[in-house]
Amino acid sequence: MQCSEKLRAHRYKHPIMRSPTNLWLNVTTPVSYFINFITLKTQIMKSKKLLLLMLLPASAFSQQQSETFEIANRVHSGTAPVESSFTAVKFEKTECLTDVQRFQLRYEIARNRKAILEQNPDAFKTLQKITPFQNPFRPKAGFTDYGYHTLQYQVDHNLTPNNNLLDYNCGTRTYDWTNGNHQGTDFILWPYPWKRMQENTMEIVAAAGGIIVDKRNTFNDLNCTNNGNPSWNGVVIEHADGSFAVYMHFKKNSATTKEIGDTVAAGEFLGLAGSSGSSTIPHLHFEIRDAASNVIDPYQGACNSMNSASWWQQQENYYVPRINRIATHSSTAQDNTCPVVENTYEKVNFNTGDLLVLKLYYRDIKPGDVTNIKITDPNGSVTSNFDWTQNWGVFYPTAHAYWTFNVTSAWMTGVYNVQSTFGGNTYTTVFGVRTNLGTEESPQENISVYPNPVGDVLFIKSNNGIESAEIIDLAGRIVMKAGDELKESRITVATLIKGMYLLKFTDRNQKVKTVKFTKK
Repeated sequence: MQCSEKLRAHRYKHPIMRSPTNLWLNVTTPVSYFINFITLKTQIMKSKKLLLLMLLPASAFSQQQSETFEIANRVHSGTAPVESSFTAVKFEKTECLTDVQRFQLRYEIARNRKAILEQNPDAFKTLQKITPFQNPFRPKAGFTDYGYHTLQYQVDHNLTPNNNLLDYNCGTRTYDWTNGNHQGTDFILWPYPWKRMQENTMEIVAAAGGIIVDKRNTFNDLNCTNNGNPSWNGVVIEHADGSFAVYMHFKKNSATTKEIGDTVAAGEFLGLAGSSGSSTIPHLHFEIRDAASNVIDPYQGACNSMNSASWWQQQENYYVPRINRIATHSSTAQDNTCPVVENTYEKVNFNTGDLLVLKLYYRDIKPGDVTNIKITDPNGSVTSNFDWTQNWGVFYPTAHAYWTFNVTSAWMTGVYNVQSTFGGNTYTTVFGVRTNLGTEESPQENISVYPNPVGDVLFIKSNNGIESAEIIDLAGRIVMKAGDELKESRITVATLIKGMYLLKFTDRNQKVKTVKFTKK
């Protein structure tokens, strides 16, 4: 993402940059003039080190990089893992839009705004007062996992480029390059980004109400290169105070049906996270500009040099230590080929001789953070209890780890419980040994149960319908079979006692699936 702030000191000095209000939008000069200007003045601009109004840097992720460490476990009781490994996921940082492309975009937004005012001269005057931002995304209805995204990069407040980094909290969760700085916030789908994208897991919503002044919806959304591709899907929304929110990299044909000039309310659906434009992983690039086109970092912090107050209704903590997913697998492999939908290798039933792989997918793990893992057998006895400390001296916003075990004949038949404690929260999953819990989840299939945790009625959603269903407790006992109400895709569970259960059901294709849920 290329976005130098060096331009601030120069922006009113050049004749085509003059504007009494909003530099980004008050552009009436034909785009051809801009392009000719760029061509004729290249050497002058280079000598002055101006960056040609780099007002809209897009995020640019390269193929996943990784840094892997062997985990040193402290075993408190029971069986020790055979192998343990931690992987920090990283992304290459590069610029993505050329100067000509930025001028083209600026011109298009100005043209759209002019057309809006021709239709309704008071369009922007009638907007309701801007309110503090709400979260610009949400999970799809029925999503029940612990998490689905990480915050990978923030705005860079150190305007000296070339690896001089400073985020709003005085950390380095940002990046720059040889002649520019990152000017937005990047939220990536994690884990299984391509799978989550195909499942429409991350819905982009308006952080604040306003008018759509730019919209793109038909470009390819499976991009894997950082080549300055200007063909991103997304929207730009102007707020009542003249500030702008930029939402980029949407999934193809997922953008709101509303058009340029229409108003949107805070929290209104805008699109789905994808990988259009200069992007190599599904994510949302969220960028804010004030009415004078200055970069706004919506996060308040000691090192925010752009604005003193937070723009959020409730600003999220800088560190959000969380396990987004805990699951058992048949392999240690981690698919990361762009843009292939991942094989998760998830598996819930194991037999004697199988390799059992436990994986945790982290958001925000820093030096000193401790993870505890405890496995209990069908009788409730602890079979393995160990922990480990992240001691590599580096903070990682996106990571995963695994532990392997050999399933032997000594393992008791039944359902096992796995409990992991991290960042003050507890995460659980279950697996079976020599049971009929089902097979691993299909990478393409959309299965959900909600609400989860559930009180009285559990609703089930499956692309392939449901023929039969039963509920199993952690001891492997069938405690309930669904009746006629299953035709309405629901099961009454009011009589179940508090705890975790497995919902095992057979779909219309006679495939058996198992989903965890908690009775509260």
